[in-house]
This record gives sequence, structure tokens and C-alpha cells, in this order.
Amino acid sequence: MLLPRFKRRNGKFEQNSKKPLENRWWKWYNIGMSKSKPNKKEADTNSEANDKPKPLEPIPAYRDTFIHFLFGTPGNESILLNFLNAVLESDGQAPAKSVMTRNPFNPQTFVTDKFTILDIRATDERGDIFAVEFQTSEKTTFADRLTYYGGRAIGSQMVKGDPYTILKAVLVIAVTTFEMFPQLERIHNSFFLTAKADPKVIFTRLLQIHTIEATKEKIDRVVYLTPALAAWVIFIFYSHLKTEDEMTTLLKNQPELIKAYEQFQVFNHDERLRALDEAHQRFLHDLATDIEAAHEKGRDEGREKLIETLLLILSNRIGDIPSTVGNKLHTIHDLDVLGELIRVALNCQSFPEFEAVLNK
Repeated sequence: MLLPRFKRRNGKFEQNSKKPLENRWWKWYNIGMSKSKPNKKEADTNSEANDKPKPLEPIPAYRDTFIHFLFGTPGNESILLNFLNAVLESDGQAPAKSVMTRNPFNPQTFVTDKFTILDIRATDERGDIFAVEFQTSEKTTFADRLTYYGGRAIGSQMVKGDPYTILKAVLVIAVTTFEMFPQLERIHNSFFLTAKADPKVIFTRLLQIHTIEATKEKIDRVVYLTPALAAWVIFIFYSHLKTEDEMTTLLKNQPELIKAYEQFQVFNHDERLRALDEAHQRFLHDLATDIEAAHEKGRDEGREKLIETLLLILSNRIGDIPSTVGNKLHTIHDLDVLGELIRVALNCQSFPEFEAVLNK
């Protein structure tokens, strides 16, 4: 159900004109007003024009800020469990019975910390670990990054002296809005370590990587998915494009998806959450610009800029950083390596995790 202050028309949210515009984001002015004093009829016309609600572009359901809000907000565990089980069912695996988010959404921290981790990490009752990431920009290193995250999640389960029998399976789930594998027809593809001579022989099930391509090239193949996963792909792809009535029809018989769509509306109606999303997108843009500018400015100047950015991220996310780290970073001359360390710093849970990568 839409919130009272908003209506949705033609796929866009519009603010109810009966309510005053209280936030400066939605103030707008009649730039073309005549300098002469208008008569009463003209004044009434201008007033009606100024009162016309300004459409708000919906933030897409695949945006990482919304996904963290959806899956990481306490009370939404059933929605996350439904998504994970939809992926498991699509791959012919047994469902999880419960799930616990390891990095819950905290709006107070989120607003003040632009370096907040946005991927979702969760465990089920079996101890299996899920890492969920949504990616909207195509990167040549994305597959390598997913492999690294999965391997790191396996390695972080053990300390010296632990038996290998304690290891739990790690399932990395990547939802993309671009085609990772155009040569594969399916929207959902799963990857395991298998024998080259016979791919049916699986080396281990400790690491699984699942890709879900919610793309315009493959969206018409959603009919070949299981009903639960099909509903999720439809929700991810269409929520910001279709009306409430259309989405209700598309998601019928999927109560958890209806709840997810209600959360989508809540997020889009909340000025604070929209501001959070805007700030995070601006941060990502600035970060990408810094990395690109580092390559253009020249090796020495660009390297110093990346090191400065990296130390800032570490200090904001982790706290005090030993001076030895800065010294180590200044010995790295490869700008691509520094860029990858920035991505590690944004996603690591602790300083030892980052240090392990730095010292490789």
C-alpha cells in the first residue's frame, strides 16, 4: 500500500499536492514568471502550476543501498531467507530453515559513514555462509573478485590448529544488471570446482558461485526459472519501471515479494534514505574518478592520491592504522594493485583481513 503523501503515475512517485513541500529538495520555482504583477486569474494559474507535484524518479530495486536496507533491516529476515531459498531451489539444493544477517543495516551509522559495507553476509542454521552482491557496472575483474571473496570467506573460518572438518560451505550470489556470460542462455548459472574431463564430478562443494543476470537481454527468459526466483528477477528488474498495480499482478502468490515491494516503496518515500543513497552514489562516483585520474596524472602523483584515499577509507572503517601500513603502501607502484586494495578496504570486516591481502 502506498504511503499517503505519495501517488504513483506512469512508473514515477509523485508527492501529494495537498501537503506542503517541507523539504528544500522538492521546492521548485516558476523561472518564467513575468516581472509585472499578475492579476488574480494569472496568480491563481501560477499558483496551480507551482503546486503541481514534482515527480520523483524511483531508486531501482537493484541499487546496493536499497538491497542492504531490504535484506539487512532487522525484521526482514524472512525476505532474505526467501531470496536465498529461491536461489537454492533453482539449483536443486535443499532450502535453509533460518538465516541470520552478519552485517545488519544501521541507518544511524549508514548516514554518517559513506564507507559502510553494502554487500550482504548471512549464515543459515547449518552454518553455511552466504555473500550476496549486486553489481550494476561491468568490470573485467568482477569474476576474479567474486572468487576472491569466496576464498576469503572459506579461509577466515579457520585459525591455526583447527581441523578442516569445521569448514562450512560458502555460497557467493551475484546479481548483475549486465550480461556476465552472453554465451549462456540461462539467467541463473551456478559454478563449482569440477573435473575438466567430466564436469559432473565435483571436487568440493565448499565454494559455490551463483550469478543471476537481471538484464534486458535475458529478461524474457524469466519464464524458464522456478516461480520463486522468477518473481525475484521480476522484482529486481521492473520495480522502478512499473506501477503498483502492475507489480502486484506480477508478484501475486509470492507474499514475501509483496513485502519486499512494500519495503521498496518505504525506501523511496523516505527522504533520509534517498539522501543516503544519493550521498553513497556520489562517493562511488568520486572514488571512480580518483582512480581514473590517478592513471591520467602520472604514476607518482596518481599513486599518492590513491594511497591517501586508501588510508582515509581504512581509518574511517577500522580506526587507527599502524604507520607500517602506510610505509608498506608506499612501496607499491602498480596503480591497479592500489585500486584493488581500495576495494578490499571497502569490504573487509577487520584490519587483519586487509593486512593479509596487503602482505600477500
